Amino acid sequence: MKKTILIFKSMFFIIIFLSACTNVDTNQHIEVFMTITMDENEEGYEVENGYKKVNSITTLEKSKYHIKTDIKAIKDYYDIEGKYLKTVILHSKFNKSNITLAEEGDDTKIELNKSSTIFIPNGTLGDFKLDNMSDEETGKVKKHVLSFMDKLDKN
Repeated sequence: MKKTILIFKSMFFIIIFLSACTNVDTNQHIEVFMTITMDENEEGYEVENGYKKVNSITTLEKSKYHIKTDIKAIKDYYDIEGKYLKTVILHSKFNKSNITLAEEGDDTKIELNKSSTIFIPNGTLGDFKLDNMSDEETGKVKKHVLSFMDKLDKN
């Protein structure tokens, strides 16, 4: 029995050691975009039903042993004519171990009744992406999105 426990402890420490020695690649993307939303009609076809404006922070962490994503987003939804419908504040987390193949994830969201995205001109309909943001703009979007994550934590 003691030998089995000793082997288990040894394997546990080896896994911890390997994880600590692994290169972890972390990337963060801060985005401002607008895209068409789709819905299925009675015939089963996807049809345009409106638009969404999005400010988001996506963080991706990868190593030989795991992958982890973290998405924080503000999404303003509009109908096909451009009339505001709702805002969804989203924090989505996903983890996958490449060793045990275990997966876990969690989505937290709340709805608001006030348009909350920034840097997308009013009246814009269709696909839009704010490319080549300055460091100042990127910082403002990041600060803005993170301020809404505080609202999620309070609900």
